[in-house]
Amino acid sequence: MDQRLDRLTLGVCALDRKARSKPMRSILNRIMKISNIDIIVFGDKVILDEDVENWPLCDYLISFFSDGFPLDKAIDYVRLRKPVCINDLRMQKILWDRRAVLAVLDAIGVTTAERISVDRDGGPEVDSVLADELHRELGVSFHKSNRIPDVRLREDGDAIIVDGRVIEKPFVEKPVSGEDHNIHIYFRKDQGGGVRKLFRKVGNKSSEFYPELSEPRMDGSYIYEKFINVDNAEDIKIYTIGPSFVHAETRKSPVVDGLVRRNKDGKEIRYITELNDQEKRFATDICKAFKQNICGFDLLRYGGKSCVIDVNGWSFVKGNDFYYDKCAEILSTFCRKTAPRRPVSSGTNSPREKSSWKLKANATVVRHADRTPKQKMKFSFPAAEPWAAPFIALLRSAREEVVLRRPEQLNYIVDAANEAVLLGCTDLEKLEQLRIVISKKIDLPGTKAQLKPAFDKAKGEKLEKLALVFKWGGEFTHAARYQSRDLGQTFRGDAMIMNKDLLENCKIYSSSERRVLASAEIFAATFLEDPEKKQDTDEPFTHPLIVRKDLLDDSNAGKELMDFVKRKLKTLLRPGEKEKRPQFSWPVDLKGEPAEVVSEIIELMRYHRDVMRDNYEKLDVDSIQARWCCNEHPMLFKERWEKLFDDFCETTQEKFDPSRVSELYDSLKYDGLHNSVFLNTIFRPGGKQNPQDRRLHKLYGHAKALFDLIAPQEYGIEPEEKEKIGILTSLPLLKKIVQDLQEAKDAEKGTISMYFTKESHIHTLVQLVLCSGLPISMPHIPELDYVAHITFELYERSVSDSHREKEYSIRLSISGGAHSSNVLDSQLDAKHSLNVQPRRQLTRHLPYKEAIEKLSKHFDKDWVFSTTPLEGDALYGIGKDAVEEVRQIRLTGAATPKKNVEIVPTTAVA
Repeated sequence: MDQRLDRLTLGVCALDRKARSKPMRSILNRIMKISNIDIIVFGDKVILDEDVENWPLCDYLISFFSDGFPLDKAIDYVRLRKPVCINDLRMQKILWDRRAVLAVLDAIGVTTAERISVDRDGGPEVDSVLADELHRELGVSFHKSNRIPDVRLREDGDAIIVDGRVIEKPFVEKPVSGEDHNIHIYFRKDQGGGVRKLFRKVGNKSSEFYPELSEPRMDGSYIYEKFINVDNAEDIKIYTIGPSFVHAETRKSPVVDGLVRRNKDGKEIRYITELNDQEKRFATDICKAFKQNICGFDLLRYGGKSCVIDVNGWSFVKGNDFYYDKCAEILSTFCRKTAPRRPVSSGTNSPREKSSWKLKANATVVRHADRTPKQKMKFSFPAAEPWAAPFIALLRSAREEVVLRRPEQLNYIVDAANEAVLLGCTDLEKLEQLRIVISKKIDLPGTKAQLKPAFDKAKGEKLEKLALVFKWGGEFTHAARYQSRDLGQTFRGDAMIMNKDLLENCKIYSSSERRVLASAEIFAATFLEDPEKKQDTDEPFTHPLIVRKDLLDDSNAGKELMDFVKRKLKTLLRPGEKEKRPQFSWPVDLKGEPAEVVSEIIELMRYHRDVMRDNYEKLDVDSIQARWCCNEHPMLFKERWEKLFDDFCETTQEKFDPSRVSELYDSLKYDGLHNSVFLNTIFRPGGKQNPQDRRLHKLYGHAKALFDLIAPQEYGIEPEEKEKIGILTSLPLLKKIVQDLQEAKDAEKGTISMYFTKESHIHTLVQLVLCSGLPISMPHIPELDYVAHITFELYERSVSDSHREKEYSIRLSISGGAHSSNVLDSQLDAKHSLNVQPRRQLTRHLPYKEAIEKLSKHFDKDWVFSTTPLEGDALYGIGKDAVEEVRQIRLTGAATPKKNVEIVPTTAVA
């Protein structure tokens, strides 16, 4: 008997990078909230590996092509199961050929640019059934021809002639493939000639000008369009939700200079615009003719006219809550009004009972959120010198690293310095410098001193020297609060559509560092907070936060090897080294060897030092920037940069310390986000803005290039060094992750484990994964910025046949975190926060057994792993140094980051 099912199912058949993207999550979660529609995300494992007979059944289907998506397979599924498609799948093939798209636009009366087509491939390939349908419905005809057209430039070089038809320069040359975005624009000689090459955005560039080029390409099929000089140098991106709703945004045309301006999400800056009646009609007609309810297309305005230049198919507006609300509302209404009638089978082979893959567990390791720049000063005290005895006494016979944090403990160092003077220390300048920096920074949160004893193994482990590293800065910023919340929202939204069990079975771990704890606490409040959950008692909701120093704090195990590696970093700057090591990152568009870039950085730093000092003398620096955050002010800015200038300006290329690059890059990023106005004034001559002066941008670009080259190699240059440092630092953490996956496999419900840690642990964990033998599908590991994370996902295939065993699959992915390729060109609001980048696939889906075996490759290493540094409190008898500590996070609402967590009493395990 047929009957209407109470609940409807909306299937999402798109690759995970699209189906689980922030816009899609935002819309799907809204649909679930306002309707009785269930969401099922098919997932990459189903789409790529399963036969369509085993795909889940759904009443409605969201499915669209992207690179790597098997469109023909999805079309077969639609033929088999006959869901109601939001976007027609067969018509998406039309979007693959610009000639076919333009033919449809012509047939429905949408204005396009004047054009000539050069078909060296015989014309567009269109399925015969689809071609007949388009001819019947729209009158469109597609003609094939084996004739090769006659194409040549006119004698003066200012026009192209195709079979006698002429298009004058400037003209636009487009590949006929809709997936090829390498578009060229050719200019007349009286315009200066040359070619501007457009391409998919790479970093902050979307085009490049080549003045020496003039001749069109002769190696394929192209469309030549008359170049349109658009109003306000803007393109218009248009998005439909069905034929009756349209949203439009303007953006700077890539033809202007090829530079992309980005917002806090790392997305291109756009502005909402109104459409006129003709443009709205274009939107309705395109939506209907291409049978794409959710559809994007590009439009140009010029001299009071409009024309469409491309149709993109499935496209979402980014970061617009009103659009997300309307999309969810319109799709929900559409589903309710067109609800299909499905037969309910009483047999055991109902399609609804078919096997499917489901996310069973998630284990993720996260770097902490944004912080202030870390600063440090190093001192060394030879054990043989009598005056060094007061400093060595601070160890109280400890043989491992000791960390002093309390002001009274830091004052012990001042007392030791005073005593060293009485004992005859001749380096009084060093001691005075130590006393001054402690007196200035002692009350700042996060200030600490590390005492690092070094022993001479050749002399029976005799103490050789004591290194004292005094550190300050590195504190949690207000931007970090928003990044942590953004990450929590991302993971919660993903869990809502993938497996809600994750929200009920969550464990959160953290290191003991303040900024790491704060990141974990705010994440937890956002991820676990359910605004619809009713509270029956006055008792607050709490959740445990487990502090695991042994897994997530600083590790000493790889210290000696890392110190050895740091001494070798200079080898990366030798001429010819980047050719010898092609696996290392170096921008293809950056001319010159790393050594040459170092020389340029030194010169640029000397220039900016002179400019800054001159401006501090002549300008009212207190009035440059109205608001400062993170407890900064102009004098602290100057102090921080003077220290950097001392490191870079008072050196030579031969004596240059590569490890200082990270501090320069760190400060440029920090000030670009938090002190943008001051940075772009104090480093400009006379404090005057000049868009043509790109020297600060050049310094940033060079610093980033060197950082990308050097920073990952601090954890090992040679493969065997990377592997050993990874083992010594992060093997205990990897063992815990594998244990989580194994336990989740046997658990009844889905689980999630989150580990919050520092930069060193996520770098070394990634290296350990890369050394495990897993087949890595990501060609290049991104910069692991704040809130960068690596995720291990376990999938379970549930089967309806009780005699069959369940199957399991593991996939790894990675996110570069809250990152922008150039923060100096980002436009931010008062939050100063870059949003977290989506995860990208690190491996394909792998059989469970294979993945576990490879991840466990190093588990039999019988090595001595780290002792974490000894805390001063434990050394001086103030408290115990607990390996594990359990805190309770009180969830009080995640709407306002500043007030969304409280910490209640803790329990510790020694």
